[in-house]
Amino acid sequence: MNRLLLFSCCMIGYLFPCLAQSQLPSHSVLQQLVKKERPDTAEIHILLNAGYVYVMRPGTTRTDMDSAALYAEKALRSAVKADEEMWEGRSCLLYAQIFREQNLPAKGIEYGLRAKDLFEKLDRKDYLADTYTELAGCYDINTGDGINTRIKYYKEAARLYGEAGLKERQAHTLYVLGDHYNVLDDYKSLTEALIQSVAIYDEIKVEPGADIYSLLGLGYNRQGDFGNALKYSVLAVKVIESLKDTIPAHIAVYNRLGLLYYYMGEHKDALKYYEKAWPIAIKLKDTTSLWTLSVSRAACYAKISMYNEAISVLKREERYYPPVDPRDKIQMYLILARCYLDTNRPNEFLTYLHQLDNNRKYVPEELQAAVDDLGARYNFYLKRYAKSHELASQMLANASKMNSSNAQQQAYFNLYKADSAMGNFEEALTHYRMYKSINDTLFNTAKSRQISVLQVQFETKQKDQALQLNQQNIELLTRKAELQNAALNTATFTRNVIIAGAAMLAIMLGLVYNRYQLKLRSNRQLEHKQDEINQKNKFLQKLVGEKEWLVKEIHHRVKNNLQIVMSLLNTQAAFLDDKDALNAIRESRYRMQAISLIHQKLYQSENMALIDMHTYIRDLVEYLKDGFSDISRIRFDLQISHVKLDVSQSVPIGLILNEAITNAIKYAFTGNNNGIITISLQETIPGQLSLRIADNGAGIPPEDNKPRKQSMGMMLMDTLAEQLDGTLNIQSRNGVIITVSFKYQEKQTFTEPEELEEEMAGHV
Repeated sequence: MNRLLLFSCCMIGYLFPCLAQSQLPSHSVLQQLVKKERPDTAEIHILLNAGYVYVMRPGTTRTDMDSAALYAEKALRSAVKADEEMWEGRSCLLYAQIFREQNLPAKGIEYGLRAKDLFEKLDRKDYLADTYTELAGCYDINTGDGINTRIKYYKEAARLYGEAGLKERQAHTLYVLGDHYNVLDDYKSLTEALIQSVAIYDEIKVEPGADIYSLLGLGYNRQGDFGNALKYSVLAVKVIESLKDTIPAHIAVYNRLGLLYYYMGEHKDALKYYEKAWPIAIKLKDTTSLWTLSVSRAACYAKISMYNEAISVLKREERYYPPVDPRDKIQMYLILARCYLDTNRPNEFLTYLHQLDNNRKYVPEELQAAVDDLGARYNFYLKRYAKSHELASQMLANASKMNSSNAQQQAYFNLYKADSAMGNFEEALTHYRMYKSINDTLFNTAKSRQISVLQVQFETKQKDQALQLNQQNIELLTRKAELQNAALNTATFTRNVIIAGAAMLAIMLGLVYNRYQLKLRSNRQLEHKQDEINQKNKFLQKLVGEKEWLVKEIHHRVKNNLQIVMSLLNTQAAFLDDKDALNAIRESRYRMQAISLIHQKLYQSENMALIDMHTYIRDLVEYLKDGFSDISRIRFDLQISHVKLDVSQSVPIGLILNEAITNAIKYAFTGNNNGIITISLQETIPGQLSLRIADNGAGIPPEDNKPRKQSMGMMLMDTLAEQLDGTLNIQSRNGVIITVSFKYQEKQTFTEPEELEEEMAGHV
C-alpha cells in the first residue's frame, strides 16, 4: 500500500514538473504581489507558480504549507474579482493539493470538485485531467470505496489526457491505474491498462521504464501466461541493468523475474536473479527485502535438493534480521522443517513442526496445505499410517478449497502411500491415478504406464500366493514373452519407419512442386501490382507538385495582402496629425511586417512548413532598424540557433520580438547614450527553447511599472507567451531582460548559436 501511495505522489509531481523546477521569485516580490489590490494575469501566474513550488518541496512543513496557502488564497480572490474562471480553477486545484498534502482529504475534495466544474465549463481537458488525478489522491486506498473511486478518477484522467494530446501523461496515468488493480489482485485489468500504457510510450518513442515492464510481467505471471510474463520481466531487467545507479525498485524487478522462473520450475534461473537482487538490498540496508530474498533463495535451494545451503541462508537471516511478522516466521519454519525432514533429521524437524503448531492461528490459508503435508510425511516416517492418512485427507480438502493443483497432487501421493502401507490397495490405486492425472496435466508429459505396472504387480502378487510351486515357470515364460514382444516391436517399428519415410518423401515432393507453382503465380501477380503502383506513384507525384505550388501561392497572396494593408496604413497616416494615432499605425505596420516576413520565407523556401528562425530573426531586425532614425549608437548582438519552427510558433515569436525590440529602441537609451540590444534563441533543456531580448539601457522606472504592464505591447507579449504554452518573465536589472520559455514542437537538429554583432552605423 505504501508503495502505491508513493506512486500517487509521483503522479502529482509528474503533472507539474516545470513548476517544481522553476525559480522562486524573491520574498519581497511575492509580498508585494500579496499586498497588491488587483494583481494582473501575469502576477496571478507568478503567485500560483510560487504556491506549487512550496507544495512540491519534500515533506509537509507548516511553513511551506502556510506560504502555499497564502499565495493560493490571493490568487483565488483576485481571479474571482476579475471573473477569470481559468485562474479560479487553477487556484482551486492548488488548494486541493495543499489540503491533500496536509492530510485533510475532505477539504481537498471540496476544492477539487470546484475546480472540476470550472474546467468542464471551460472545456479544458488538460487541467480537468490534472484535477481528476488530484481528486484520486484525496481518497483512502485502504478502503473498498476509496480505491474504487481512485480507479474511476484515474480512468477519466487517462481518457482526458489522450483527448488533449498529452500522450506521456496519459501513459503514466495508465501505469498508476494498473498499480491500483494490482492492489485489488485484478490482474486482467492490470495487464489491459499497462499494455495500453506501453503502446502509447512506444508511439511517442519514450522508454516506458522498468517499473511498468516489471508490473506487467507480474500481471501475466498471475494469469498463467508465462510467455508474456517472461518477455516483459526480461525487458524490465534490461532497463535497470542499463542504468548506472541502483534504487529499491530494482530489487522488486529482480525478485519478480525470480518468482516467475520459480513458478515455471526453472529454479536455477530463479536463484540467479535472487542473487542479483541480494547485493542491492545489502547496499540499501533494506531489511524487508533481505528477508524476502532469503526465503525465496532458500525455497529454490530446497527445490534443487541443496538442503544445507537452504538451511544456512535461513539461519543467517534468523540471526542477523530476525522476522517480526508471524507470517514471515511461518514461511521460515515451513522451509526449515521440509529441509530437515528430507535429510532425515527428525529432531530438528520436530523443533520447527512444534513452532508451526504453536503459531497455527497465523498460518495463511494458502499455506495450510503445506503444513498438513509435513505432518502427513512425518507420521508416515514414524509408521503412523492412519494419522498420515488423516492429515493427507485434510491437506486434500484445503488444497481443493484453494484450487491448488500442486497441493492436490502431493495430497493424493501422500494418500496413496498411506493406503499402500495399510494394505488398502484399491484405494491406493485410486489415489495414485489421481496423483498421476494431475501430474500429467501440470507438466504436460507423455502418459506413462506406471499405473498399469502397479496393477500388474498387485495381480501378480496375488497369483504368486496361489501358484508358488510354478513361480519359476511363470518367470521363464514371462521373460520369453518379453523377448518375443521386443523382437516383434522392433520389426514393427522398422516397417513403420520405412512406410512413414516413403510417405513423407512423397508429401515433400508434392509440397515442393506446389510451392513452385505458387511462386510462379505470385511473381506474376507482383509484376502486375508493381505496374499499378508505378502508375499511381506518377499520378501522386503530379498531385504533390500541384499542392506545393498552391501552398506557395497561398503564402505569396497572404504576404501581398499584408503589404496592401500596410500601404493602406501608410496612406491613412498621411492624413493624421495625432501623435498617438501615428504611433499606433506605425506599431501596427511593424507587427504586420513581422507576420509578412514569415509568409515570404515560406513561399521562397523549399520547406513550406517550417521557418528558419536564424534567417528570419536577422531579417526582422534589419527591417526594424530601417524603421527608426538616429540609431547608429545602438548595436545588436544576435545569438540565434539554427532551429526551424512552424507557423503556429513563428508568428508569436516574431510579434514578441517586434514588441520587445521597438520598446528597447524607443525607451531604453535616453539622450545620446550608446547601447547594446542582445537577442538570443537557444535550447535550454531538451524540448525547451528560450527567447531572450535584453538591453543595457535605463530599465523600467519603479513609478512606471504598473502602467507599462497594462500597455498594449505588454498585454500582447503576455498573450502570445500563453499561446506558445510558455512563460513570460520581465526583469529590470541593468536594463530590461525579457525571457520567453516554451516547448519546442518540431524535432530539428540544433547547432551552436551563431553570434552576429552588428554596428547600426554600418547599416545607416
